[in-house]
Amino acid sequence: MRRFEVKRWWILGLLLLLALALAQRGDLRLELRAYRVLIAQEAGRMVEKLEAALDARPKELIEYQLNAQNTTDNTLRQVVLVIPIPTNTAYVDQSAQPLRLGETLVTAEFSFDGGRTYGKLPLMRKVKVIENGKEVEKEVEVKPEEFTHARWVLPQMGAKQTVLLKLRTVVR
Repeated sequence: MRRFEVKRWWILGLLLLLALALAQRGDLRLELRAYRVLIAQEAGRMVEKLEAALDARPKELIEYQLNAQNTTDNTLRQVVLVIPIPTNTAYVDQSAQPLRLGETLVTAEFSFDGGRTYGKLPLMRKVKVIENGKEVEKEVEVKPEEFTHARWVLPQMGAKQTVLLKLRTVVR
């Protein structure tokens, strides 16, 4: 794929993600941002820096940050927050950070089927294979680069509370 096509698809994917993330429920404000992860040397050591990802090239690392704010004076229950993983990127294994809410640690669930179903890791799927001349169904582990969405299900979100979720992908 030529660089122009990659850039064009990257920008279209990013715009779609931003549109989805900025769709607002009346009680929840969502903001999804994409950052290019840069490694720089400062004071003799390597540090990560983030810059807005307006475009991206293959093999670049992108961090998505979803900021969610409860805009009400009430506690929200069973809040589902989703970060879609663009098709021209691959999820970086173990980069979806768990969220600590008081004593509760909320870990991400993943989807490989466009967000229709989710599961905890290891994520499994059934495939049909031929063994000894017969078709059999087996469960196989889904590779992280096949993930299409990540979600966190918060048992509750306090009044005016804000949470920040992060995950990383690499551009294909």
